[in-house]
Amino acid sequence: MTSVSSQTDAPPYTEHVYEGILYTNWMPMESLEAMKTFEIRDDDVVIVSYPKSGVNWMFEIVRRINDENKENSVLTGPEFHYHGQRPCHVQLRERPSPRLMYTHLPFQLAPPGLRSPVNKVKVIVVLRNPKDVCVSWYYFAKKNRELKAEESWEHNIEKFLDGKVICGDHLDHVLGWWQMKDDPHFLFVKYEDMNKDFRSSVKTIAAFLEKELTDEHLTLILKSCSLESMRKTLAESGTWRKDVVRKGMVGDWKNHFSAEESARFDQKYRERMAGTGLELEFE
Repeated sequence: MTSVSSQTDAPPYTEHVYEGILYTNWMPMESLEAMKTFEIRDDDVVIVSYPKSGVNWMFEIVRRINDENKENSVLTGPEFHYHGQRPCHVQLRERPSPRLMYTHLPFQLAPPGLRSPVNKVKVIVVLRNPKDVCVSWYYFAKKNRELKAEESWEHNIEKFLDGKVICGDHLDHVLGWWQMKDDPHFLFVKYEDMNKDFRSSVKTIAAFLEKELTDEHLTLILKSCSLESMRKTLAESGTWRKDVVRKGMVGDWKNHFSAEESARFDQKYRERMAGTGLELEFE
């Protein structure tokens, strides 16, 4: 989840429900409705993720692979509208090709060109296990004044399990996009695999984008986009992105979940994922 507006002059935080899913005033009704006609171009690269699943990390990797400078590659999602700015879908319509963008939208609310991509459209879906997502969101909301932090960890877990959180139920989101697993326009990347073997993950992403990487270019990406490097760069950015990377580790949920809480997550996970062919990594 992202924001570029000043925390001092932003309007009060509000929530609304669109098509059964909870959203904030960062994603107003008008922008969500506009997704029905938002055009995806043939050479677009779109990163899809549930919030706190690694979209900032993936964005930097793709930007570096494409060798784009920061001025021409701004982290933007078409469903967003930040205070004091024009709607992001309007900004993206005016941006020249090729465009790199991201979205937290579920499959059913995504623009038609993402649900049925054609020609050279590239869609990278980043997946992360729900327990670490739950922990990451909890701390991100506490740090970001434009979000409503839950009053307690226990309340946070209850709402997350019930899917009563911003952008809806995590597994609904993941499985909605997973139905496109056999479509060649899509690449599914697990956050845990990126953490485990970063070099291999970068090479896989580059191959999907049909980009040849020299040894020098690969080394540069591995250095500049490592989690440690990302944490330092974002912390010094002076923007909302300074709070994006906390630990970035896999399995931090073990430091927060009780045995009973973990068991409840496991039960929901087993029920929802049975027969899908998708397995998420928890450590």
